[in-house]
Amino acid sequence: MNISEQYRSSMEYREILRILQRSSATSGNILWQSSVLGKNIIPIHYFEIDFIAREVVIKFDDETYKIDSEIPLYIKLSYRDTVFKVSNFRRKTDALHFTFPVIVKSKELRRSQRVIFKQQQEKFVTLKPAVNLGQKDFGNEFKVRVCDISDSGIGLVVSEQNRNFLKNNRILWVTGLQNELFDGPIVAEIVYMNSDVDHAYQVKKQKHLKVGLKISGNFPIDPFSRFIQ
Repeated sequence: MNISEQYRSSMEYREILRILQRSSATSGNILWQSSVLGKNIIPIHYFEIDFIAREVVIKFDDETYKIDSEIPLYIKLSYRDTVFKVSNFRRKTDALHFTFPVIVKSKELRRSQRVIFKQQQEKFVTLKPAVNLGQKDFGNEFKVRVCDISDSGIGLVVSEQNRNFLKNNRILWVTGLQNELFDGPIVAEIVYMNSDVDHAYQVKKQKHLKVGLKISGNFPIDPFSRFIQ
């Protein structure tokens, strides 16, 4: 295993929309264009989400800074240092309009360092749909491959065939790590789901998803310590 902090990609609509919303209330957002003359960095004065048109509206000082409509834009948002590319946009006086991005890269925010498992380690977590959080039985559990873990979240590798199931079950119970079941389940929320899966975890002729769970509470100390060894 190794420990790492990094950016990750997201194609999950709700996560992207959440990032855009939070960024619209912050300062320090910028955009830039790169050409043979160098990088033209432009401060963003105003950042708005048009839910009706499903567009982002960005205002800037068009008297000081010029935009080349023939080359792409790159946007960097202050929230989680999110970055994405915009290939198609419209100009309206001092504003730019473009559709919601389909993929963004954001810095991972973790309370602690993340443990990344090698392919041959084959670590698994036991999950159960939390249809009724008051229900205490551990029926209908299933094991899922873990590619990384911290004390605040888990990165999973899940078959593409389970996409609809995960979309319909955003809240899950974590009931165990590897072959150890907990005395009580831990609530987890799916915070992202995308196709950004390391090739080392891919199985031939099968499509997989990278799924991130945010943990509410803490893992039992002893099972967690044994799991990351």
